[in-house]
Amino acid sequence: MFPSRAVLATLLACALGAAAAPAASATPPPAPVPVVFDGDSDFADIATLAYLCQAHKHRRVDLRAVTVTNNGAGIPGRALTHVRTTLGKCGLSGIPVADGSDTGVNPMPADSRAWTESILNGALGDAGVSHRPSRVRASALLAATVLKSAKPVVVIATGPLTNVAKAMAVPGVAQRISRLSVMGGAFDVPGNVFGPDAGKFDGTQEVNMWLDPASADKVFAGIRRVDIVPLDATNDVPITPSYVERLGREARTAEAKLVHSIVTQPDLVPYVQDGTAFWWDTLVSSEVFDAVSPVKLRQAKVDVRQDGAAAGRTYVTPEGTSQNVGYDADPVAYENGFLKMLNGQVVTRSPAMRTPTIRRAS
Repeated sequence: MFPSRAVLATLLACALGAAAAPAASATPPPAPVPVVFDGDSDFADIATLAYLCQAHKHRRVDLRAVTVTNNGAGIPGRALTHVRTTLGKCGLSGIPVADGSDTGVNPMPADSRAWTESILNGALGDAGVSHRPSRVRASALLAATVLKSAKPVVVIATGPLTNVAKAMAVPGVAQRISRLSVMGGAFDVPGNVFGPDAGKFDGTQEVNMWLDPASADKVFAGIRRVDIVPLDATNDVPITPSYVERLGREARTAEAKLVHSIVTQPDLVPYVQDGTAFWWDTLVSSEVFDAVSPVKLRQAKVDVRQDGAAAGRTYVTPEGTSQNVGYDADPVAYENGFLKMLNGQVVTRSPAMRTPTIRRAS
């Protein structure tokens, strides 16, 4: 006697259920890494934010907050507006933002700020947007975000370290930062300080460290893991005309198109053409989150000069604090990984690849 249709249907459902059971028990994807991005809203910061927005959308990171330093390349007020505009263009307007950092030791030249403003006004189209002050100061938002997170937080810092140092004054914050990746410093290459006061210094310091050396010193000494991506590494990744052309040809997302708009602005193009514009800040996020990190790191004891002609200089000394220092970068790996992330073609780094190879300084 053959089973009835009802019995056959039941048996088929049971069979399908049994077959589907292994899929239901599959290992879920890892939770995204909580991240705070702190920068000074120069053109490379905004390109970095675009990268992080796309990584957030694909659950590579959980972008918890964006904080803005007012003592760097961005004009106070306008720097925060550019961050808000960028988040809006990326569909992430709900991410908390704040500015309001303390004044650094050395001022950013006014003409550099005007140059940055011209590039971002053109790329973002927000010249007519009025400033809305943030409800809290940047350091307070950074500290609160770190302490609220159930998991330790990665901080990406691409300007002077004023906000990070101020946030560390809140008990428990430094201990809840699992990794700080910094764009700053120059070790075995010349610095890049410029402007009317440059002649007072010896040319060994990188701008972000020079703007607030006291905060850099405090941060390096107080956080358990700091990856420093200095000019020694960023000098290897210039913004090339061929890559700009590739960005325009292959951009598929709002984030990729925004970055292409930035690097084709008339005030930036001459520097791209003569090889003096670099992917300074974007290399930092790539060092942490690309499937294959483009930056090599070495362990070294680092200190920061606090005054005199070498103020802001980063250097290796037995009396320094142990850090991971970038000394080399692969431009091909960087360009490929950066564009993949911008276009949402995210490849998760395996646990074995999560940390770049770190060698000890000789």
